[in-house]
Amino acid sequence: MRGLRGAVTALILVVAIVVIALIVVGFVFNPFGSSSSKGVNATKGVNAVSPVSAVGPVYLYTKSAPYGLTYTPGDLYLVVTISNRGPNTNIISATINGQTVTVNSVYMVNNNTATLLNGTYIPVGRNQLVIQFNEVNFNTIGSGPVNVQLVLANGQTIYITASVAR
Repeated sequence: MRGLRGAVTALILVVAIVVIALIVVGFVFNPFGSSSSKGVNATKGVNAVSPVSAVGPVYLYTKSAPYGLTYTPGDLYLVVTISNRGPNTNIISATINGQTVTVNSVYMVNNNTATLLNGTYIPVGRNQLVIQFNEVNFNTIGSGPVNVQLVLANGQTIYITASVAR
């Protein structure tokens, strides 16, 4: 009988240790994803990790062009750092404070110099970009902050709040 009690006690200890180990693994590694945070793909309305996001401060130039670009009267220049963990993706449309605008050009900034990209897309990686818009009604801009929405070919909509830099 004593041998049976020892075996039952040992079995209970082993089961308790396994349960505790599973709980610890669950909290540390979260293998089931039940409480992980995920981005929202605004266009599709499903929970998914968003491969493209704006990071850091964002500035909208209304009366000058940044990084040595030639200013075109009537155009706006959005300076934004974008992290793209997916493939290159085109900008399909843009809205500034509710007004639909045209994306004219996208430039990549490197060593304080803006280089024109071949197309209106967001490249892979974390890059500082200048996005040039035209057909803008300046009456809708005001003094800021300015709400910018970029609709991308990958189904995402990026919501950005920019400060006005004149």
